[in-house]
Amino acid sequence: MRREVFEAHYDAVYKYIRYLTNDTDLTHDLLQETFYRFYQKNYTEYERTYLMKIARNLVYDHYRRKKIIGFFQLKTEPIAVGDLPETVVERNADNEKLYTALQQIKWNYREVIVLRYIEEYSVKETAMILSCSEVKVKNNTARGLKALRELLGGEEDV
Repeated sequence: MRREVFEAHYDAVYKYIRYLTNDTDLTHDLLQETFYRFYQKNYTEYERTYLMKIARNLVYDHYRRKKIIGFFQLKTEPIAVGDLPETVVERNADNEKLYTALQQIKWNYREVIVLRYIEEYSVKETAMILSCSEVKVKNNTARGLKALRELLGGEEDV
C-alpha cells in the first residue's frame, strides 16, 4: 500500500514543493518529511490531497521559521523532444515571463494558480489543500489571473 501511494503521487508532490521552493535539496527534504507524516496518519482516501496539504504546511513552516515567505522563480530545463531549437527557446522565454509574473502577485494568488493550473486540481481539491472555502479559491483564482494578465500586458491567455 505505501509503495503504491508513493509511486502514484511522488511526481506531483515533488513538482508542487519545487514550484514553491526552487531548491532541489530542500525539496527532497520536505518531500521525505511529507511522506513520513502522511504514513504516520494512515490516511486511506484523498491521498494526493492530503499529501499536498502536508507539503504546503511544511513549506510554510520552513519559510516561517526563516521569516522568508516568498515564491522563488523555478528555472526549468529545456524540453527538446522533437522540437526545433527556436520552438524550445520560445517556450522557455514564455515560461520565464510567466514565472517572473507569478513572483509579483500575492502569495495567496500564486498558490491557487499553481494548484489549479499547473497541478490541475479541481476547485474542491484546492479548497481542501488550502483549508479554505471553494468561493475563496474561485475568487483568488479570478484575482490571480487578472493580476497575471495585467503583468503580462494582456497579451497572453493565462
